[in-house]
Order: sequence, then structure tokens, then C-alpha cells
Amino acid sequence: MPEMTGAQAMFEMMVREGVRYVFGNPGTTELPLMDLFADRGDLTYILALHEDSALGIAMGYAEATGKPAVVNLHTAPGLAHALGNLYNARRAGTPLVVTAGQQDTRVMIEEPLLYGDMVEQARQYTKWAWEVRQPSEVPAAMARAFRIASTPPTGPVFLSLPVDVMERRAIMDLPRATRVAAKTRPDIKAIEEAARILANASDPAIIAGDGCARSGGVGAVVKLAETIGARVYSEPLNALLDFPTNHPLYCGPLFANAKQVQDQLRNADVIVIIGVSILTPLVNTGERMLPPRARLVQIDADARELGKNHPAEVAILADPCLAVEELTAAVIPLLTGAVSLEVIRRRHVVLSEVADARGKHSALATASGDGPMPPAFVAREMRAAAAKDAVLVDESVTSTAFVRTIFDLEQPNSYFYAKGGSLGLGIPQAVGVKLAMPERQVLCAVGDGSALYSIQALWTAAHYKLAVVFVVFNNTSYMILKGGLLAMKGASAKKSVFTGMDLTEPAVDFLALASSMGVAARRVQRAEELRPALDWALNESGPALLDVAIVRDVRSVLR
Repeated sequence: MPEMTGAQAMFEMMVREGVRYVFGNPGTTELPLMDLFADRGDLTYILALHEDSALGIAMGYAEATGKPAVVNLHTAPGLAHALGNLYNARRAGTPLVVTAGQQDTRVMIEEPLLYGDMVEQARQYTKWAWEVRQPSEVPAAMARAFRIASTPPTGPVFLSLPVDVMERRAIMDLPRATRVAAKTRPDIKAIEEAARILANASDPAIIAGDGCARSGGVGAVVKLAETIGARVYSEPLNALLDFPTNHPLYCGPLFANAKQVQDQLRNADVIVIIGVSILTPLVNTGERMLPPRARLVQIDADARELGKNHPAEVAILADPCLAVEELTAAVIPLLTGAVSLEVIRRRHVVLSEVADARGKHSALATASGDGPMPPAFVAREMRAAAAKDAVLVDESVTSTAFVRTIFDLEQPNSYFYAKGGSLGLGIPQAVGVKLAMPERQVLCAVGDGSALYSIQALWTAAHYKLAVVFVVFNNTSYMILKGGLLAMKGASAKKSVFTGMDLTEPAVDFLALASSMGVAARRVQRAEELRPALDWALNESGPALLDVAIVRDVRSVLR
């Protein structure tokens, strides 16, 4: 067994795990590790200018590759800076190995500058959190971290690495990587029961969650929907592409609003919930998300999600892809005679309803005059300008409803969203996605307010020459909050006074911000300027930003 420092052991374990990039923002406690990047060429360090951006870039890379990404942060304040996107990673199930340098164990009793209990800090947002106290522990801790992060239900893990542990030498046992075969097959009796329920359904609906995408089961869900003639929705705030958005049975995403979801699912008598982790409203109105009369069949790889908020008549713990494939195979023999005719009739009804709804959406995607543009129009022009296999990273907030429904996507691994709702993921996530998929166009739709949470990620895009197109949906305000106040019908609504929600006087100069970080940028104020600007941005060899003026009308939302 070799003798090496803790830092050398960490580096070697990352190489053995197939890591290509380490994402971070370094400090004094990370210097033993940082020195190795100068000595070895096995790994590339990707520098971000803020810890939350570093974690967001790592999220994009991990989601696009499907493998754990490594983040290296700086002590307790650095970890604190990254907690917003660590929260997003936990809610989305993003596999990450998050590490942070800790102060010297020999002086922790003195509570030195930058010291804090990082394990306690990270525990609630991770699957596992640990502080390494001996250099010989580093290989085992790294191996365990990768295994836990990548085993369904996937998610982030955290390791605290004291600087003296990283500097000291020890005889190391470098374990081989453990790959967990996690494709758990479903219980056959539960599948048969679910198939009988679906065969007798008059108006079934499917809610496809991120578990569908993570298991590689999007195609299986498409086949199930076509087999039973079901309308399909993606879960509220889905982080991934869980169903092709241009499929004729796709009715769009569910909203994080109980009243709206009740309306969307009002006729469903059976609902199949597949790999879904969010079925709760953003704002509590005292109403449940799902109609009480509907029979529920739920499939998930995470036992904690089964029946968590809505009791399921049939709850199946299994890999979503395998379970859906077996459910489809079990239901096909039951669809005979009158049942088969009913499926055909139902399929035609859903196809007609979806086509009609899309026609109404298309009617919204028009712009007239020289003023700010409707977000639906911006989304339509983005779709028209981009390649068919383009990737969309979305954090457009109040414009999301239009972006998600108009920017059609059909290929898996082509949509990414900040599922946790903590702002500041969009721009860095797009950088990480482009790093993982350099051959594909990557567009980032981001609200002007959310862009400012992590604007420094533009520098990383420019520094590494990553040709991402950032489209800022600029309404000069925190529009979602204005809409919430309008729905409350209080003083703000009556007086049209929205305290602390306008980004004006002065207006933010996104062109100057982008230019200062090496990103080419243009401002788009009229509809006729948008398509030429998009064509220009998509043909740039490096990153480009478009500051697009959208309408500032306040709409009632949230309640």
C-alpha cells in the first residue's frame, strides 16, 4: 500500500472515480489540494468567482452527464455561500460530492477564524455528511461519498477536510469503486393490480417526474401514455425533461398552485404518479393538490416519496423505467373489446384538447408595436432560432410558464430547471451543462432578478470559452412577488405600490455587466430586433448575452 498525503489520496480517488473536472473557489484550507493541480494533469480545475456559482456549475455538469460532480469550497463561510444551490441540488436529487477545507484539527478548540461545524451546516441538505479526522480515512470517505451520491435516490453528499489532515502522510488503502446495481424490479402483484386499475379507467392521467428522466424511462412513459390514451403532465417545477413537450398527449407542466392543479386534473379518475418529488403548492391555500376522488398509482425509487403527501392505492417501490415497462406489458392484454375502443376514443379526445390548448398558447406568442415583448413571443423566437437538439436551461421565473410550453423539446437531457426554487442556479447551471455537452447549443432563459444572484458565472463562461447564449427576460422587477401581492388584494394591489420589488433608478445595465466579464452582449427592445440578435448570439464562438425587454404587466399569481 502506498504512502501519501490526504490531499494526494483525495486526488487519486477522484481520478479512479473517473472525475474530469473539480469545480470550486479556493481558499487557504484548500491549498494542499490546489498544489496538486500544478503537478498533475489528470484533473482540470474550473474556477468560479463565488461558491454558489461553483456549486451551480457543478450541478449543471452532473445533471448533463448523470455522474457525480466534485465541488471544492472554502471553510464554513464558503459552504454557507453555497447553501442556496446545495438546497436546489438536494431537492432535485443531483449527484454531487461537495467538499470543503476545514481549519486545522489541532486548533479547532480555539475556534479560529473561518471555523464552523460544517457537518451540522450541511447535514439537512445532503444524503450524508462527514468530517475526516485522519489522512488514512480519506480514501474510504471519498469512495463512500461517490457511492452514496450516485445510488438512487441520488443526491449531494458532503465531506469536511481539515487542512492538517490533507497535509499529513499515511499508508493508504485505496479501495476500488463500488457500483451499486440499483435497477430494482417491481413487485409483480402490485404491477398486476395497477394494470387492472388502468384498464378500468375512464380518464387516466400521468404525472411524470424527474425520476422518469433519471432512470432513463422517458421513452417507457411515452409508450404507457400511448397505450392507455392518457393525458400527461410533468411534475411542478421539474428539473429535467420528463416527457417530450411536443408530444400530442402532453398537456404541459402542473403548476405549483393547488387551485390550478385541481383544475388541470379535474376529470382524472386514475392518476399514475411516476418519479415525482414535488406535489405541494408553493403557497398554502388550504387545498390539496390532487382531486380527492381520483385513484392513485405511484411508482418511485425512493420509498420516502411513496404516499408521502397523497395516499396511494397502489405504491410501487422500484426503478421507474423498469416498473413502467412492466406496467405497460401487464395492461396491454387487458385492453380488448370495448376497452380497446374506449382507449381509441379517449386518445382522440386528448389529442384534440391538447391541439386546441397549443393553439391558444401560440396566439399569445405575438408581438406588436415597438414596446416590450410578451415572454411567449421571446420563447417562440428562441425555439425558431435554436437547433432542434438545443438544450434549454430555465430560470425565467414568471416567464417560465411560457418558456416551458412554447420552447418544444423532445430529446432526453435537453431541459434543466432550478427545482428547489432557490434563485441563482440558471446562469451557472448553463455553464456546467455546456461544459458537459460542448457539441450542443445551450440557451439559458433567465429572469433579470434571478440573473443577479449569480451574475459572476458569466466570467467562468468567458474564461473557459463556453458558447452559452444567455437570454435575460427583463421586466425590471421581481414580478412574481408583485403578482403575489396582487393576488392578496391588499394595499399594494389597491395603490399599485410594490415596495422593494422594482429594479430601477438606476436600471441594471446587463450589457456593462456582461462586457466587464468578457461576454459579448446586446440589448433587444423591439420585436423586430429579436431574431437577428438570437442568430448573432448563436453564431458567437464564445458566450453571448441578450438583454430582452419584456412586458411589465402585473398578473395575479401564487394564490
